[in-house]
Amino acid sequence: MILQRLAISLRKQDWFTVAIETLIVVFGVFIGLQVNNWNETRVERQLAKDYVKRLETDLRTDLANSRLLTEYHEQVLAAVVRTGELLSADAPDAKELIQMAYRATEINQLPPERATWDQIVSSGHLGLLPEGAVEGGLSTYYAFDAMKVTYDALEQTPYRKALRSKIPIPVQQAIRVGCSDLLDEQSILLGFKEECEIEADPETLQAVADAIRADPAIREHLRLQFAEATTAVNNLQGNSALISSALELLGAAPEGSTDEGTVQ
Repeated sequence: MILQRLAISLRKQDWFTVAIETLIVVFGVFIGLQVNNWNETRVERQLAKDYVKRLETDLRTDLANSRLLTEYHEQVLAAVVRTGELLSADAPDAKELIQMAYRATEINQLPPERATWDQIVSSGHLGLLPEGAVEGGLSTYYAFDAMKVTYDALEQTPYRKALRSKIPIPVQQAIRVGCSDLLDEQSILLGFKEECEIEADPETLQAVADAIRADPAIREHLRLQFAEATTAVNNLQGNSALISSALELLGAAPEGSTDEGTVQ
């Protein structure tokens, strides 16, 4: 309608009306563009809030898992040390030696939650995150999977292979049933079983313990296992610190807070 009136005014050479109609058209276009910009800004702000909330949820889950794995591998490291002590003893308890020697080979991992991060990266939305959050810790954390690196390193150690090759399968099965990982109803790791029960006769346990003590390679590999387990604990502790830093950069509420939008 406005364009029709503008055309009529041009034919009549009514320049005042032409100027007014032109200003109306320009102003209308300007307002339309501004509304679009406001809508885009509003959508981006909401998307940024959603991303941050989801990342906080993922990172809090990862932090809990990282701390759990740290405690788990601290017990593995303690078992390495105790195994060394028992191997140096004159007459160590057979069951304790087998328990500690086997626990010194245990490994576990809990994969990080990275679906939100992968979506942000693939969508080109890194710029929507709080300033400094990406360079300050998020990119480093998601580039290095400390939990997987720890698992892969401990899975291939000479001690693990040598020790488990000395233990008969029935005894290994008994260890896994009564003296290994504690899992919940969904088979999610909770830690180690507090009470260790190995269903095997004393003669069998003594024979296994004697075989472990008689192999000099076990002692040699145990020293390397100590170094690997120590590195694993250090990596996982650093991983937890990195996650905590990333949460702070995202503006997450401290642990224990009940602020809206923060998953505890």
